[in-house]
Amino acid sequence: MLTDKYPSVELAHTPTPLEKLNNLSTRLNDVNIWIKRDDCTGLAMGGNKARQLEFYVGDAISKGADTLLTTGAVQSNHVRMTIAAARKLGLDVEVQLEKRVDGRRSEYYDSGNPFLMKLMGARIHYYPVGEDESGADKALYERAEQLKKEGKNPYVIPLGTDHIPYGSLG
Repeated sequence: MLTDKYPSVELAHTPTPLEKLNNLSTRLNDVNIWIKRDDCTGLAMGGNKARQLEFYVGDAISKGADTLLTTGAVQSNHVRMTIAAARKLGLDVEVQLEKRVDGRRSEYYDSGNPFLMKLMGARIHYYPVGEDESGADKALYERAEQLKKEGKNPYVIPLGTDHIPYGSLG
């Protein structure tokens, strides 16, 4: 199997179930509509990123990483799940939350996913509103270099977990 060529860790309860959406199927003239229940993966309230994270984190561990770094929007599910994966496996984790929209109330930064991120003990850095994504990526890699100087072995998981090969394997 192709995935056997890459290091991985078990993070998700798979396969997740399929559930028929009876009401929607009926409403659409008896077309069979099914949904994949990725909320059942078991990692930090679920989500589709668990499968990709199994390969990213597996690669990180195979390289001796002790700290995971990633970036995403303030309410990012990807970031929340990366933190949960790190904590589950005993790794440190730092995240960069990108303030993509100006004028948000303070509650936006303290509730939902940011609340859970803090509860899981992540070190959170904020990237300012109005900056481009390439700048955010650069800042993340600069933080990784700083951690190396502090004696850490960081591993950067890119925004969205969809980079080849690991993002394609899950």
